[in-house]
Amino acid sequence: MTGFNTLPPRILTRIFEYLFWTAVCGKDQAERLVLPIGQYEVLACLKVSHAWRKRAAGLFYRTALVSVGTNDTVHTLGGTCHVRTNIRLILESGYAPKTTRLVLVVDAEPDKLAKCLLASEFVGYEWPSINTLYFYHPQNYEVRPSSLNQNKAIDDVNQYLLASMPNLKHIYALSGTSDSFGLFALDDLINVRMPYLKTLTVVAQGALKLGFHGHAQRLRHLTMHTVAHALDYSEPSGSSNDETNCSLQTHVLLSVPRVHAESLVLLDIGPIAPTNIWAPFFGTNEASNVPDLNTLPNFLCLRKLRLVFGVQASQSEDRHMHRASKHRNSPGPETSVGIYPLFPQLESLTVEQYPYNILLFLENFPRGQLLHLKLYKCLHHFYELSLCVFSRLQSACIDIPEAPHASKEQDEETWISRTFGVSTLRSLSLRASAAHQVDLPSTYQLHCLQNLDLSIGMRSVEVEKLLVELKHLRSLRVTITEVLSKTHEYLSRSIRPKKYTKSKYTRVLSTTLEQLTICLVDLAASRQRRALAKTAWLAARVPSLLSLHTQQEHLQVLASCINNVQANKQAPVDARHLSNMRLCTILL
Repeated sequence: MTGFNTLPPRILTRIFEYLFWTAVCGKDQAERLVLPIGQYEVLACLKVSHAWRKRAAGLFYRTALVSVGTNDTVHTLGGTCHVRTNIRLILESGYAPKTTRLVLVVDAEPDKLAKCLLASEFVGYEWPSINTLYFYHPQNYEVRPSSLNQNKAIDDVNQYLLASMPNLKHIYALSGTSDSFGLFALDDLINVRMPYLKTLTVVAQGALKLGFHGHAQRLRHLTMHTVAHALDYSEPSGSSNDETNCSLQTHVLLSVPRVHAESLVLLDIGPIAPTNIWAPFFGTNEASNVPDLNTLPNFLCLRKLRLVFGVQASQSEDRHMHRASKHRNSPGPETSVGIYPLFPQLESLTVEQYPYNILLFLENFPRGQLLHLKLYKCLHHFYELSLCVFSRLQSACIDIPEAPHASKEQDEETWISRTFGVSTLRSLSLRASAAHQVDLPSTYQLHCLQNLDLSIGMRSVEVEKLLVELKHLRSLRVTITEVLSKTHEYLSRSIRPKKYTKSKYTRVLSTTLEQLTICLVDLAASRQRRALAKTAWLAARVPSLLSLHTQQEHLQVLASCINNVQANKQAPVDARHLSNMRLCTILL
C-alpha cells in the first residue's frame, strides 16, 4: 500500500472521481445522465490512509445521497424504510455547510420516496450550500386520476425539496413518473425555482409535460428529452393533393417565455415535430392559431443547439418535402424578413433525423460562423450538401445515408471528395450506413486535420496514404474491408513510387500520430491475418504511436504480429518504440 500512498494528488483524485461518478442511462442510450452515486465505494477509501482520506473526503461529504428501494433499512416511528443514505454521517462530521449536491435515486412509488426522505433526516434541515439536484426515478409508476395518495406524495416530495434547498440552481432529472395531470414529477419544484435556475436537464421515459410560468432570466442550459419517440404522423381525410396536412403530436411539451430564449447558452430538445419548431418560444395568434411574429424569439446568447426530430418522412412524401421545408416548417429562406429566429452567437449545431430537405434547413443558421456541425440520419437531399459553405468549420460528425439509387457508391465518393476539400477542419468523423468499400479522393485539402474517424469501408493501402498526406494527424480510426498488397511489402505499391525513391522508401509515415484504431469488417480469415500483419508493420513506421486499437478477437494475433516485427533484425525500420506502445480493445 506504500506505493499507492505516494501517488500524485491529481492521480488519486482521478481514481476517486472514477468511482464516484456513474453513468446511468434510460431506455434510450442516447439520453444519458451522469450521477454521483458511488459514495459508498469512496467510503472504503477513507479508511486506507490519511493521504487517501484527504482526497476522498471531499467527494463523499459534499454529496448527500438518498437511495430509495435498496436492501439497507432505516427504522422510524412510521415503520421500516428501505433507504441508503449518508445524511447522518454528513451531519455528524460537520461537513453539512460544505455539501453542494443532493442525489435522489428512487426505485419505488412516490409515496415511498416521501417517507424515505423523512426517514433519511434530510428533511427538517435547511441546506443553503446545496445548489445542484440529481433526481433519478426510472420506473414508470402510473398515477391514475383516482390515486390521490400518489398525487399528494408527489406534492410532498416537491415541498420537502423546496424547503430544504433554498439556493437550488441546477437540476438534472430523469423520471418515468408523472402526476394524474400528466405533469413531470418535479414540475412544482421547477416552477418555483425557475427564476433562479441556471441549468435544467429533464429526461422523461414517457410523455414530458412541463408548465413554465415564471421568468427565467438566469437560465443558461436547457435540455428536455423524452425516450418515447413515437409520433402520430397521419394524413386526415379530405386533405388536398397539393399539400399534406400532417398531425404531429410530440412528447416534448414546452411553454417557454421569450425571455428564456434570449438568455439561453445551450438548448437541447427532442424529439420535436418538424413543423413549428420554435412555436413554444413565442406566443400565437388566438384567431388564426399561427405564431405571432411580433414575439418571434431571438437566441441572442445561444452557442450550442441540438434538435432531435421524432418522425421520418417516407419516400412517398418526397414531392411534399420542398414545400414543407420552405413554408410550413420555416427552415428554408423566406421572403418575409424576420420569419426565423436569429442566432448571432451560435457555434455548435446538431441535427438528428430531420425528415425534410436538410439543405434548406441549414440555410436558416449562420453557416459562416459555425465551428462544430453534427448531422445524424438526415436522409433527404443530403448529397446536395457541401460543407465548404461553412467557412469557419473546425469539426464535423456526419452520418452518410445510403443513396436512394443505383449509383450510390459514386455519390458517396463524390460527396467525400468534396468534404476532403474543407481546409479549416481539425476533426472529421464520417460514418456510413453500410460498410461497403469506398475509394478516397486522390488529393486532400485537410491541412489542419488532427482527428479523423472514417467508419466507411476502405482498402488497407488508403491508411498509408492518409498518414503520408495528413501531416498533423494525431488520431486515426479506419474500417478495413479489403487487403491487396502482400504482407512482406513494407509500403504498398501505389504509394512507394509516388512518394519515395527506391533507396528512401524506408522513411517513417508519420511523426505526429499518437492513436490508431483499425476495424476489420467482412474479411476472410487469411485476409484478416494479412491485414493485421500489415498493421504491425505500419505501426513500426510511426515512431510517435502511443496506442493501437482493434477488435477483441484480433488482439492476440495483432500482438503476435508486432512481436514478429520486433524480432525481425533485417527489417528496414526502427521498431524500438513498439515495446512502449499499448494494445487496446475497441467495442463496435
